[in-house]
Amino acid sequence: MNKVILGAILFFQLGANAQKNYNKHASQLQVELFGPAGLFSLNIDSRFTKKENGIGFKIGLGGAPLGMFGETCNSGSQISLPAGLNYLFGKRKHFVEVGGGRVLVIIGATKRYCEGFESGFFSDETGPYGYASLGYRYQPFEKKGITFRTFVSPLFQQGFNTKIWGGGSIGYRW
Repeated sequence: MNKVILGAILFFQLGANAQKNYNKHASQLQVELFGPAGLFSLNIDSRFTKKENGIGFKIGLGGAPLGMFGETCNSGSQISLPAGLNYLFGKRKHFVEVGGGRVLVIIGATKRYCEGFESGFFSDETGPYGYASLGYRYQPFEKKGITFRTFVSPLFQQGFNTKIWGGGSIGYRW
């Protein structure tokens, strides 16, 4: 009988500890659509401190086929490397996210002359541009689980007008 009681206590104690086994830096992997990196990106996001909110970073890999939305008449693709800082305001699982950063874009395209083409936001060359971000983030409080974000993100590239952009992401916090 004592072995059964001891086994039950051990089982429930291990179960309680397993529920607390999460990253205190609120780290997560996000799949982002229409974000600063283009059509899609895969990002890692984490806090610098062991808190749910506060200052953090995001770094990722993204891309898009060229010619979408009439931004270029060239064919090919872009690879994007976004990196930025963000700050989460809020408590528990609902946050306002403010951030910004830079995106290095690498263009792999077939260049051709495009008569009458008006230059859009993106140049047809490899280079960086900046972004700002303001949005809403949901993430589980002190546990693993599904996260999501929605945001507005102005893009800034030298020689072009500011482009108002926005998107969303779904992720998993570990």
